[in-house]
Amino acid sequence: MPRERRTPTDVPDQRGRTAVITGASSGIGLDTARVLAARGATVVLAVRDMDKGARARAGILDAVPPAWLVVQRMDLASLDSVRAAAEELRATHPRLDLRINNAGVMHAKGGQPPTASSCASPTTWATSP
Repeated sequence: MPRERRTPTDVPDQRGRTAVITGASSGIGLDTARVLAARGATVVLAVRDMDKGARARAGILDAVPPAWLVVQRMDLASLDSVRAAAEELRATHPRLDLRINNAGVMHAKGGQPPTASSCASPTTWATSP
């Protein structure tokens, strides 16, 4: 049985909800952030690179001018970074309604060799949900 195709218009009203999206500076994470912002959510762009996050935020604001967006540094390969981001999120948002684990790192065969994260786990394991 074919699956029903979903579109951004199928996403219900998100006003009053806060979403945290990892890997929100590009790709699926960025598209997800744009849709949730358009539907009224407060969106936290949890990113490793703050410059890319700022560009992503600006792009969303071009498409959705009234959007409420926050760029939050969160390097998932560093547990210290995750802890610091969690503390800041807890201090600045009374509640979180959606957590979208989108960030990931993949080392393709023949590409760069796997690296270790700051907590000594392979970066792919430490970063990817």
